[in-house]
Amino acid sequence: MAKSGLGAPIESERFRLVPLSRWGAFKLTYRWTKDSAFMSSYCGSGEPRSPWKWYREMIRPNNRTKFVHAIVPHGQTEPIGVHTVAIKPYKSCLLAVGIHDRNWWGKGVVQEVRTRAIEHVFEHSDVERLYAQVVARNFPSIFNYRKLGFAHVGTLHRCRIDKANGQVQDMLIFEMFREQWMARDANA
Repeated sequence: MAKSGLGAPIESERFRLVPLSRWGAFKLTYRWTKDSAFMSSYCGSGEPRSPWKWYREMIRPNNRTKFVHAIVPHGQTEPIGVHTVAIKPYKSCLLAVGIHDRNWWGKGVVQEVRTRAIEHVFEHSDVERLYAQVVARNFPSIFNYRKLGFAHVGTLHRCRIDKANGQVQDMLIFEMFREQWMARDANA
């Protein structure tokens, strides 16, 4: 269950994670739906989305169990991406991140932001398990989860199709438990 503070701003060394309202999250991310390559890696499908379709598909923050933070570099005002957190039963949390600004790709944004977001989730909730589902061809995301210490715990074979190009996709499931994260911090 979420405690107060989970929807608060988060600071990392290079970024501010600014909480977004439902409307704010929609306004920021809907324009990104026109970028087929980005959407293919972020959502698994580069298909065009109407405003209503995207609104139904996106994580809609409610400040109780679903949170979306804009990733804003210090000294700037324009977000370069978003980090989402969705609290799920039983004491689980689904994580996702999307860096839309290609100038920041390969510069350690995901590692820095996700590390701070994970710390924030554990500080402000009773979550015991973090997990993510990743399209099997999204190698940067797979690398980032593995680098943070997440374990690959399963593969959903041929479970979805990218309607933009007709490719059948596998999904990989990654997870990490609170005690594993704490042990990782103790060993650092």
